[in-house]
Amino acid sequence: MLDELVHKPVRKKAVYDRMLNEIRQAIRSGQLPPRSRILSEPELCERYCISRVSVRTALAKLEKDGLIVKKNGLGSFVCDPADPAFSPAQELNDVAINLTEMNFNVSWYYTKIYQAAAATAPQCRVKLSLVSEISAALLKPNHWKGLLALNTDENAELEAIARQGIEVILFNRISHHPDLASVYVDYYEESLRAVRSLRERGCRKIALITPNDGTSSSVARIGGYLKAVDRSFPEPELFCSLVQDRPDAEYTAVITEYLKSHRPDAVYIPFGAHFLPFAAAAHQLNIRIPEDMAVISFDDIGEMRNFCGFPFGYVKMPLAQMAEDAIRYLSEKIIRRNAVPVLKRRYPATLEFSN
Repeated sequence: MLDELVHKPVRKKAVYDRMLNEIRQAIRSGQLPPRSRILSEPELCERYCISRVSVRTALAKLEKDGLIVKKNGLGSFVCDPADPAFSPAQELNDVAINLTEMNFNVSWYYTKIYQAAAATAPQCRVKLSLVSEISAALLKPNHWKGLLALNTDENAELEAIARQGIEVILFNRISHHPDLASVYVDYYEESLRAVRSLRERGCRKIALITPNDGTSSSVARIGGYLKAVDRSFPEPELFCSLVQDRPDAEYTAVITEYLKSHRPDAVYIPFGAHFLPFAAAAHQLNIRIPEDMAVISFDDIGEMRNFCGFPFGYVKMPLAQMAEDAIRYLSEKIIRRNAVPVLKRRYPATLEFSN
């Protein structure tokens, strides 16, 4: 017993202990109800005859314990878990999204996704950060808690990132890996439905205008078209093949030459990025739409009606809802881990027609 007393020095009573204990007791007993304002620092100094440094140390301990919340310029208040404005501050979770500022300049698609994700992030205690590339070497769990992966197929890098404990969700890609979540539109089924709608309107010569780059997105969209026209391969006279990632002017020239030689009664454009080059080619050739040719494009391009001057159909994806759900899922998954099942959600698209 004597050895214990010698080797375990008794803690000296801190000068702010009385203040700390009285405020804690007042909060727990309800004498200071939620959202009540605590006395100011000068008032606490005077009441307990201690320095401002000691008062601030005591308040910091109360804040760390989740009993009070500080508001700049207003003072300290008793926490109210039912009111976000008076809830204890929570650590922000860093979530990466593989975008650069260049993506916003060249693609409405990425802009819509980012705007919805960025608007949802603060509500979920998420800090959204842009990264230029996805790699297990770059994304480390001591910093990143989650990843919203855009325009990328399921691959070894994503699996390696997930193995590190970082929560991963793919956007508009179907994930079959048990640890990789996904929110997506089924490109195959929606393309099939879009092209079948053209056939239901009596169109039989439905041209396909697209690159065929072998990515999962391209394969699915072209596959839906082929199923709808009952073909295994695109019919040469109904296939305007483009090269990926070329300037719009080059696309317009290729499409113009194709339409000079072939006059289909309908056109399906699997990627909205190629719609405006088609519209420019149709204008140059004085093609009347929809009288001479019906047009349906994949992607939410309704705002392009202001540029083309003719009615067309388009496959509208619920991008904003998908992005919001992805951020909410990551927030819950980061906090609750195994208590939250891995999300695999398919969203229906709608076939819209502009006037």
